[in-house]
Amino acid sequence: MNRAPTRLWLRRGLVLCALLTFQKQSGLRAQSAGDSLAQPNQQPANQERALSRAMRDELSRSKKDLRLAQLEAPYFISYQIREVQDVGISASNGSLLASGENRSRMLTVELRVGDYALDNTNFFAGPEFAFTRNRSFFGFNELPLDDNYLEFRRVLWLATDSAYKQALENLAGKHAALQNRTRTENLPDFSKEEPTRTSDVLPSEKFQRSGAESLVRDLSKILGNVSELYNSSVTLSASYLRTVYLNSEGTSYEITEPLVTLAASASTQAVDGMPLDESVDYYARSLASLPAPDELAARIRDMTVRLENLRKAPLLDRYNGPVLFEGRAACEIFSGEFAPALTGRRKTLSGSPEMDSIFGRFSEGGSASFADKLGGRVLPQFLSVVDNPTISNYGNAPLFASYKVDQEGVRARETRVVENGVLKTFLTTRTPVEGVAHSSGNRRGPGPAPSNLILVSENGQTEAGLKQQFLELVKKRGLDYGIIIREIGSSGASMEEQAMAMMSAMTGRGEKGRNVLLAYKVYLDGREELVRGARLSGMNADSFKEIVSASKSAAVYTVTQMPHFDFSMISSFAGGGMSAPLVSYVVPSLLFDDLTLAKPTSELPKPPFSSPPTAAQ
Repeated sequence: MNRAPTRLWLRRGLVLCALLTFQKQSGLRAQSAGDSLAQPNQQPANQERALSRAMRDELSRSKKDLRLAQLEAPYFISYQIREVQDVGISASNGSLLASGENRSRMLTVELRVGDYALDNTNFFAGPEFAFTRNRSFFGFNELPLDDNYLEFRRVLWLATDSAYKQALENLAGKHAALQNRTRTENLPDFSKEEPTRTSDVLPSEKFQRSGAESLVRDLSKILGNVSELYNSSVTLSASYLRTVYLNSEGTSYEITEPLVTLAASASTQAVDGMPLDESVDYYARSLASLPAPDELAARIRDMTVRLENLRKAPLLDRYNGPVLFEGRAACEIFSGEFAPALTGRRKTLSGSPEMDSIFGRFSEGGSASFADKLGGRVLPQFLSVVDNPTISNYGNAPLFASYKVDQEGVRARETRVVENGVLKTFLTTRTPVEGVAHSSGNRRGPGPAPSNLILVSENGQTEAGLKQQFLELVKKRGLDYGIIIREIGSSGASMEEQAMAMMSAMTGRGEKGRNVLLAYKVYLDGREELVRGARLSGMNADSFKEIVSASKSAAVYTVTQMPHFDFSMISSFAGGGMSAPLVSYVVPSLLFDDLTLAKPTSELPKPPFSSPPTAAQ
């Protein structure tokens, strides 16, 4: 069977996803340097009423009148409006690259036909009409920025009508598909949850772009003064997101989220051409909460030193033996390899045998899942995992994935996912999965995702004691050295990484494993040697059962992380769009008894033939 058309369609779909996300979240328009971030929550009362009244009135009318003759009426409708105002600034080598402000309002509609047991969702119709919709595809509909009640109603009316027609098509296709096969999962499509009404409105700050532009310019000069760096930039964004939600069950919420992000990144190449890149990132609720400029400058200088040392570091040969992940690296490997397996995933039902085959290959080659391990051991007995969106700090460190309700309006609560090494439950949405009938309150973006995920170690060791245990394991194995990893340099399950994993799974091509940025040979006398080119091979979620020890202290790491991509989400993207949520991880240092690291096998690009330009040239 020729699968080329399907692969082409999938590539186009991934590009469309990325473009929609970029258009929705990253659009900038020029403003004068003295502009400040507006405050969407500070609107006149009559304007505020126009939006909420339009949502209530159109929802009431749709519940009453929306029904085609002899066809089913919707049993569930929800409206979510995300209003975002953001300022984005970037600079390179002391020169401003971009500075602009964007404001947008986006509506997403989720509509279900059938009943809680069987409806139009959790079904992928196939390529024959999935990409033939208009601008409301994926549930995105642009709302006016002016508070015009009738225009709000018009957009809500058209979007609801389009969602209803699509839902009827999907339900018909699902019934037809089920007639030709036996269901392996006899689960409801939607769980009944207690309605909630929530208000969680945080103030926004007065944000002057001129001061932020000066900060970004000054920090980027530090990177520009290092001739060995081929590309570098510093970016700062300040956003104020307001989300308003209403559904036909009586749930409603208004939530605001101010967020400031500062990131500095740089890239270079080693003499043999190996690409090397690193970044430092900061998150805060206000510009004043960021570290002082001197501290930011010191962190950026440290980054340039690490990259310079990496350019000169020798390549690591193949290694099998004990590996100790310290600090940030422990958080990165936990977030990238283990945490995705804790989310509850539904098997995708399709109307196409070819798509069923693709889904099967993607499941086998994609990120790990513990779907068949509920009640089984997934970690050593001394480790447990807790997801807790109700806390906002861990010690003195802020956590950025806190909320009162998730995007479906389900109340946030602590979930003990793994207890003493045994998997007790999954992080879920209102889509039931095998063994979990109700939502854990983890709908974040287009699917389930962790919030503040904490790996708890009983009787953890001091960092010094853990390193001593590591060296004893190295000596016991008869090795000259062991490997300590202090930074992986990956943001976990991003959309790009999932797309690459999906293509690799479907085509059988692509390099397996995970690159490591900062790895050190540690000899028995304690001497350390930086190496580059290390690549973790064969490591997955099951590998974490082989952890032999963990530290008492823990590192805190926040990252933007895309929920696991599931094709069945395409029919219900309206409940959160394509946005990637922030996840905060709290993870101790982790000691593994036996892992494999090897050099990458892919070809390396040639470095530039001439040296970079300097002021003297």
